[in-house]
Amino acid sequence: MKKTVLRIGFALLAAFAVSAAWAQDPSERAIQVLDQLDAGQYQEVADNFDEQMAAAMDVATLGQVWGSIPQQLGAVQSRGEPQATRQDGHDVVVVPVQYERALANVSIAFNAEGRIAGLLVQPAEAPPAAADTE
Repeated sequence: MKKTVLRIGFALLAAFAVSAAWAQDPSERAIQVLDQLDAGQYQEVADNFDEQMAAAMDVATLGQVWGSIPQQLGAVQSRGEPQATRQDGHDVVVVPVQYERALANVSIAFNAEGRIAGLLVQPAEAPPAAADTE
């Protein structure tokens, strides 16, 4: 009996720790998702998909797609400042990512429950060069 109570207590503590870690603002969640993707933690990301996203992309497909990005664009060089907006009831965060060969915007949409409702990588325009004032 005591062991069962301890197991339940640990399970609740673990569930609380996971939900507390995920209860961040949308920009922080987006950075967390990118960190997980870059670390190959595809299952952890997929576990936070909403129903529609889960139906559209399984873990294997997510791994294939994300794994193909460095093959196409080169290694990640840096990330820019996330920009969060609210669109159609979703928090949408766009993170500029500089790869070796291209700049891309990674957009991650979160539904009202904070689950991932969309993930999109698209080419971005490089920021305009600073004007030469000499």
